[in-house]
Amino acid sequence: MHATHTIAIGALRDLPGLGLRPMILQRTEDDFLPATLDDLRTPAGRTRLGALVAKAHDAKGRLKLFQPVQRQFHVALTEAWCDIPGKPRIDPSRVDGAGMVLRRLDEQGRPQGWMRSRGRVRGWVPLSRVGGPDRDPLAQRRLKQGLSGVADIDRQLTSLALRSDDSLLDEDVTAMYVAPPDVCSDAGKTLFYGIVPTVSSELSEVDAVFESAPGVDFGPQSQAFRAQLVLALGGDAMALPFAGQALSKDWFAQSQAQGADGTLVRFVLMLHQLGSQFNLFDGGSEVTQLKQVLHGIALPLVRRDNQPQRYVQADDFLARANTIILQGESVPGGAEMPSTWPALPSDQAARLRSALHAAMTARFATMKGKQGRFDDAGARYVLRSFVRLKAEGPCPGRIVWSEASEPFTIAPWYEGAGAPPVQIPLPDPSDKNLLKSLKPNVAFVVPPSMQNLLNGSTSDILDGKGSTQGLGLTWICGFNIPIITICAFLVLNIFLTLFNLVFGWLFFMKICLPFPKIPPK
Repeated sequence: MHATHTIAIGALRDLPGLGLRPMILQRTEDDFLPATLDDLRTPAGRTRLGALVAKAHDAKGRLKLFQPVQRQFHVALTEAWCDIPGKPRIDPSRVDGAGMVLRRLDEQGRPQGWMRSRGRVRGWVPLSRVGGPDRDPLAQRRLKQGLSGVADIDRQLTSLALRSDDSLLDEDVTAMYVAPPDVCSDAGKTLFYGIVPTVSSELSEVDAVFESAPGVDFGPQSQAFRAQLVLALGGDAMALPFAGQALSKDWFAQSQAQGADGTLVRFVLMLHQLGSQFNLFDGGSEVTQLKQVLHGIALPLVRRDNQPQRYVQADDFLARANTIILQGESVPGGAEMPSTWPALPSDQAARLRSALHAAMTARFATMKGKQGRFDDAGARYVLRSFVRLKAEGPCPGRIVWSEASEPFTIAPWYEGAGAPPVQIPLPDPSDKNLLKSLKPNVAFVVPPSMQNLLNGSTSDILDGKGSTQGLGLTWICGFNIPIITICAFLVLNIFLTLFNLVFGWLFFMKICLPFPKIPPK
């Protein structure tokens, strides 16, 4: 019989303070792996690596990792040894594979794994559904664990397990590699390394969840939701402009003019909110409930002499108003502006807000799309590494886990990481000879309507009076990218100065230093 003994995995043992956690380095060099492997050979090199352990923290004091776009790279390092007297390193020939998993923590600190099953990405799934954080991340290996060795019994056990979809969940694993034999020999250690993933383009089949920030109530009847609705949509009475008049496509331009009538501005804003935020006019089955609630709202029309009171259903009126005012098109029979939008009874107003909230949630799903792996800003993650050992005699192969790393967040792509800024040299616009040499290297194919607009008066364009009518010719216009960059740089500085009046950001986000270098003649 072969006796098995405990195998331990953790940070490099001659670097104190990390114990059985993986060691996460932060490096800035593009070619960082050869340097890391070379440093692993000697005690002095490993000490240098110890100084590169990720130590950036966010405003809440949490460890923070960065993305490759920030020119920061993270390497996970572990060492494996036998936990017996003398603590010798394990024989690399016993290793059947190694890897790491990056797990997200929920609000209660429980780990979730990024899962796949049957060729589809399932997204973040609680690890309790696969038996806990110490089970093998691969479904086929989990299914083999606990088998009796008797073929008929094992077939029944496997068939029973496969009745649950969770039995086929595979957790995403990032490979870790045994360091080259000469590196392990020089170090006297069995070492593993791998690149920590901090960015991913993967999307799960699960829709992004519409949820409020912790402590914020944004439900259909909440004050926060109601406060952002135009009066009528919250159930309140609202005055309407031009009561009794036929709706006109000119009203949109009037609503945008300085000093426009407030009732017209508010009415156009309501149409825009219904169309953009709640997708009332272009939506399908997801806005059926909203249309039904609006159909139950009768808007009184202006009463004519000796005529009974007339009404129009809100859903029909709003659809016509959208076509005429926002789209500038005509509708058969036109539309008349009601005299007012009445206040709704409390139960009807509550149904309207619920229908609006449901439509907005559906709209969010189409805008936000599917759940991305690292979409949750501020989410906390941990990293665990593992080693699979080969079977020895009657002893089956097994998986050995490290402890979880310190919880960390992933910095958003726009956050500075301390790396020097990328330099973009600009050509000298006063050097006419240089500018003549900058031939067009990019071309835009301009449709006739846009070219006709550009051919018009600049003042008319700025006043919103430009015309797209004219010759039906498509144009191709060549430009030089460095010249475009100069224009963009000048416009950027102009707008930075303007926005600085609001944000006060100029003195800490724009740093200019004199560079006493004489340009070549």
